[in-house]
Amino acid sequence: MSATARYAAVAAAMVLGCAAAFAQDRDLDDDELEARRQEVLEMTQDTMRELRESDEAVDELFDEAYGYAVFDTTKGGFIVTGAGGTGAALRTAGRADPVYMHMGAGGVGLGAGIENYKLVVIFENEDTFDRFVDGAWSAGASAQAAAGGDGAAVVGRFVNGVAVYHLTDQGVIAQADVTGVRFWPSDRLNPGIG
Repeated sequence: MSATARYAAVAAAMVLGCAAAFAQDRDLDDDELEARRQEVLEMTQDTMRELRESDEAVDELFDEAYGYAVFDTTKGGFIVTGAGGTGAALRTAGRADPVYMHMGAGGVGLGAGIENYKLVVIFENEDTFDRFVDGAWSAGASAQAAAGGDGAAVVGRFVNGVAVYHLTDQGVIAQADVTGVRFWPSDRLNPGIG
């Protein structure tokens, strides 16, 4: 595949991932939007509870954190892949209302099929969190450790102001790769926007 074709495939996958995340909330009325907000918030809280219970190091890291974000994500494709999801970003200790967010990603790979997972980003400081919820954050973490059925410990530390986790039914990947993932606030789910 030529470089131009590869670039076009990645761009197409990114657009598909972003479109899937956006389309999920586009046609909801006010009551449905409120129910969707509650659903996303409950998923966020349940996922953080599960992650914190998975390893003491994660729990300690969370206690130091300024904020966090959780996304319910679906990834799929064959050769050209795309991912999309919706979630919420919150400051720890209930310092403000949640910011509802979308994510999208695209790429070229050998995998095929569909994968559902939760993506968690824990923020070390206010500046990194604020850039994230403004849609101006640049991701660059890479996979460093895996945990799950084999009982390996999850690595719990900040890298460049964030710690990133990928939760599936099989376990947790710490410092999961989020290179090329785009995050942005939801115009429809955030009250007073859009």
